[in-house]
Amino acid sequence: MHRFAIVLALFVPGIAMAQDGDVNSGAWSLLAPFVAIGAAVISRRVVPSLALGVVVAALVAAAGAPLVALQSVGALLVGAATDLGHLQVALFTLTVAATVGLLTASEAMRAMVERIEGLARNRRGAMVVSWLAGGVIFFDDYANCLVVGNTMQSVVDRFKVSRAKLAYIVDATAAPVASLAVVSTWVAFQVDEIGKGLASQDLDSGGAFAIFLASVPYSFYCWFTLVFVGAIAITGRDFGPMFRAEQAAMRTEHTVDDSKSSVPAWIAPITIVVLVATTFVVMLTTGLNGLGDDAAGARLFEIIGAADAYIAMVAGGLVALVVAVFLVVLTRVVTLQAIPASMWVGVKPVLHALVILLLAWTLSAGIAATGTGGYLETLVTGNLATHWLPAVSFLVAAITAFATGSSFSAMGILVPVVVSIAIAVTGDAMSGVALACTASILSGACLGDHASPISDTTVLSSIGSGVDLVTHVRTQLPYVLCVGAVSVFVGYIPAGFGVSPLLLLPLGGVICVGIVMGVGRVPTAAPAELLASSS
Repeated sequence: MHRFAIVLALFVPGIAMAQDGDVNSGAWSLLAPFVAIGAAVISRRVVPSLALGVVVAALVAAAGAPLVALQSVGALLVGAATDLGHLQVALFTLTVAATVGLLTASEAMRAMVERIEGLARNRRGAMVVSWLAGGVIFFDDYANCLVVGNTMQSVVDRFKVSRAKLAYIVDATAAPVASLAVVSTWVAFQVDEIGKGLASQDLDSGGAFAIFLASVPYSFYCWFTLVFVGAIAITGRDFGPMFRAEQAAMRTEHTVDDSKSSVPAWIAPITIVVLVATTFVVMLTTGLNGLGDDAAGARLFEIIGAADAYIAMVAGGLVALVVAVFLVVLTRVVTLQAIPASMWVGVKPVLHALVILLLAWTLSAGIAATGTGGYLETLVTGNLATHWLPAVSFLVAAITAFATGSSFSAMGILVPVVVSIAIAVTGDAMSGVALACTASILSGACLGDHASPISDTTVLSSIGSGVDLVTHVRTQLPYVLCVGAVSVFVGYIPAGFGVSPLLLLPLGGVICVGIVMGVGRVPTAAPAELLASSS
């Protein structure tokens, strides 16, 4: 608490000074996001930091009048909590979490992953299977971290792969896969934030999903991370602290649990297929209805762009939950009485994330009320060349996510503002620079999420994989920074100058593989003195 007191001591005088002038414009509009990020850095507590940011935003918008600001805080919270899009995102998150909890508690998810485990025959196979398993559970990063981590522990132990390596593989696949998949808790939030950026430019927020889809090729860090971790797994090469951890693991003996789940392996795959299929069917239906007379001859991209993504995701989540309940009861792996407790297993871990989402939404609305977007547009238009905007946005998002320990808070703060700026300076939401800026926030948030020791997914990856948090962060960080550098210099800088992502993606992928091959080494059993020096 003493750290948070320091935060208050630093920023309260500044807030008081705001009463002397017009703070609903200009540099004062930057105070709220700076306070939220600065508080998170000092206190390492995301929720109170975002809450403080909300209070500051309300004070700035109210020109420093405390009573008006207090009323504004209440209005912002109620508005964020009752917004239809926010409620749909929360409902989708909860239904997916409940479904995952049910499948996890019933061991249906474990049974599915065990079938994938059968592909592992050696150290390389254990790492590759862990990498592939991360791609299967694409709809939620929390589920990915916990399910894959816990399930694959016995496999990596059997083949003497370090738990630190498992934690890296799990962490490096969870967020990127969830951020690139069309149906996931990440995408639901991302689309909602893009819609706010469009609305601030008086554009139809219904096109947010189409913009997200078009921006996917520009999510360089996510794509390059998946390639990098794949290269690490396939080649068996490592460098830095991870190399030493792998050497130590090769000298460690484990007692391996060879027990297998008796639950049918088809329950989880069927549920996942239903989730995806239902979402797409509803998306196509609402898209065709949205196009009306223009539906005839419309391309798939146009249909999806006109769809109601929120309704589709909620429908997919609800139908998948019903199917999961039906299947586990039908196969008698879970009793009806045990279903609520099983669902709670999945829901409980995401409640904290939903609180962060609510505060991020509230802060985003508060920032909009202070005129931050308009002020930044003025700064960018006059002082920052348009082609540098994607790289700068990526770095700012990475720093914000690292500081707050939350990719969602970074996206909530930055996506509406950056999308609005990109549209203002380019004049076209579908231009290459605008799409690169949109994707840069998501990718930067992933990088900051991976690097931050206070990130939810970083903590869950270490817990799920059974490794110390500090060890996980220390061994993962060099890999994260390498991919981040490639993303900046091979991805966002060239993209800002108009280079197509169809050229940059393969080039960056080759460079990532080249780094692994050129710098990495295949570990061998470490001598005792090396183990002592690395402990």
